[in-house]
Amino acid sequence: MIVVGLDPDSKKHGIAIYVDGALSELMTLDLVELRKWLDEQEGDITFSIENVLAQNFVYNRNAKASKSAHAKVALSVGRCQQAQEEVMRELTDRSVPFVLHKPTKANWAKNKAQFERFTGWTGRSNEDTRSAAYFGFIVARKR
Repeated sequence: MIVVGLDPDSKKHGIAIYVDGALSELMTLDLVELRKWLDEQEGDITFSIENVLAQNFVYNRNAKASKSAHAKVALSVGRCQQAQEEVMRELTDRSVPFVLHKPTKANWAKNKAQFERFTGWTGRSNEDTRSAAYFGFIVARKR
């Protein structure tokens, strides 16, 4: 059983691969690279995706920011939301199941020590792959 944690991004998605409940790989892939990766896979795969579509582009921390700063944040979030839509279309077309999770500050993006403690991972990681690992972990530990 493979669980793929995915942190959607407009350029490259954070990806975490769990095989039989154990974190085996971290990477970043754009949509074309993700398609190629999927083409090479066999067996039972489930995606566990941070649902950036559930995010509103207006955050309290930006409420007092300039219109320019507000627009920049909104544009960035919108791009990530569109990227998630494209991934979900690809997965649906391939009949690959996916689960969506509401974004949370409790994910491991900014907490490398917690990420390593829960996964046992000691290799390289970044905020995107640690976030993907968090969302993959939610599903992998249930299987």
